[in-house]
Amino acid sequence: MKKTLISLALLAALAACSGKTVSADRLEEARQSAKANSEFNAAMYKAANPRFTSDFSIVGRSDDAQNSKCPQGDGWAELSIMKVEGKTVDKTVLMCSTYSTSVGCYRKEDFDKNSNLARQNGGCSTEVPFPLPVLKR
Repeated sequence: MKKTLISLALLAALAACSGKTVSADRLEEARQSAKANSEFNAAMYKAANPRFTSDFSIVGRSDDAQNSKCPQGDGWAELSIMKVEGKTVDKTVLMCSTYSTSVGCYRKEDFDKNSNLARQNGGCSTEVPFPLPVLKR
């Protein structure tokens, strides 16, 4: 019974995202938007955290769930805030929203511990708008 419910939920999620396929150009635009938005959120996180000085850099990525059938992705991108001193790397991994400044960023270990957040990662979310908005203050 439990497997059936999980299978039905998975099929429903896939069906919700199996709409029209977008072109490679449109997908690339969506990936660039996701990366820029998540970097914006990471910059806000960095600015609000006194631990991160100007010596720290943000290394961004797009939402790895984005594809031609789900250009909005799951709404999360993994980024790093890091500083290198000699052979020492001070690195914090973040999960940042690709569409909401209100959601912002979480440290990856905190994100993974929160079952509500963790289950959002890796699927296709119909709650994430497409096209992605441009984030700004």
